Amino acid sequence: MLLTSSYELKTAFAYARSFSLDRKLYYIDSQMILLGILDSYANDIAIEAGDRDKMVQWLHALDWEKRPGAPIPTGSKPKVPIMTEAERMLENATYYQKKLGDEQLHPQHIILSLLSIENRCQYKFQSLGIIFDTYLEQILELRKRQIDVPLRSPRIKTSYISFFHPLIQLFYSQRQKKVAVERYFREAQALLQYNDIHKCRLLCQLVLQMQPDHVNALWLSGVTWRVERNFQKALPFYEKVHKKHPHHTGVLAELAHCYSEMGNHEWAHKLYDHALSLNPGSSELLNSLGFECIKLELYIEAISYFDQAIAYDETCAYAYNNKGYVLMHLGFPAAAKELILKSLQFNKGNAYAYRNLALLALKEQDEETAREMLQKAQRFHFKRNYGNEVDDLLRRLDNQKATS
Repeated sequence: MLLTSSYELKTAFAYARSFSLDRKLYYIDSQMILLGILDSYANDIAIEAGDRDKMVQWLHALDWEKRPGAPIPTGSKPKVPIMTEAERMLENATYYQKKLGDEQLHPQHIILSLLSIENRCQYKFQSLGIIFDTYLEQILELRKRQIDVPLRSPRIKTSYISFFHPLIQLFYSQRQKKVAVERYFREAQALLQYNDIHKCRLLCQLVLQMQPDHVNALWLSGVTWRVERNFQKALPFYEKVHKKHPHHTGVLAELAHCYSEMGNHEWAHKLYDHALSLNPGSSELLNSLGFECIKLELYIEAISYFDQAIAYDETCAYAYNNKGYVLMHLGFPAAAKELILKSLQFNKGNAYAYRNLALLALKEQDEETAREMLQKAQRFHFKRNYGNEVDDLLRRLDNQKATS
């Protein structure tokens, strides 16, 4: 770490250590550290009490991963190792510590670091409406400061890959290949978590050169293309995984998503339907089926699927939002708005809900509200997840304002 830890952070680490040992987990990861921060004290982290309590409840309820082969610590004060991803998180936190000009490492720096990493913590924060930009704004407002602190992911040192590497691989023994495959895939996973898509894909290619049927590398390759919204290139990788695991609902859902984004909604609907037959109680799959029904203009069927999703999970934000969109399309704006706003109670970071509120505002010719909602949708990464629609709508509003 760059500088010394604050008292609050030492308290949080002590909490994480006790939490780990009490559950016989024998490691400390990013989620444990966050739980320690949230549960140990509440001052100076710029998170509202209600949101903090929701995060604490979520962390306590997690199905904590038992890591096989983890050494059992011994002694009166046993050492509990910090996981690699938590170490990187701390390294990144020191960057924010330096940028903010603090002498000690504080919980705020940890939270900023978590918000820069693709992991479960980041997505849970976003469901509460907390993303890197908004959290940084809160911190700077509390400090009465205005400085530029860019989002940064920690640099990860990867294996050196020479230009002649594919030729060198030809002379690897089976054992050398196995060691290299394990190392490259582990590095690829870390790179994806820290948003280095190109290097992740390169390492997956190296793994697949040595082991063409490496299921996890095929899956990760598909993910790297999906993240870039290149569904045509993602699809072949997912199809190869599907051949290995034809009854895996996650694989079926990814295949269906690709076909949907490529415009083949009939086949996407069939794939989602098959996945649902394997996992009948999935609110996510029910919501996805309903969404495909919208694309196929089967609005009554869509509402039925969304109602089923909500019956299985009354906090299914996407189902409320999508049902609201259907009602808006069918000419019931008041009911639609009520449902969309309800979805935001469960997921404040749902960019699609803000887009739908913008469409409602445009129907009412309320351009200012529409602009505000579109900007919120932008903020919660609509483009990355859904495409250019929001950017196009904002551009149209700007052009109308300029010509009026």
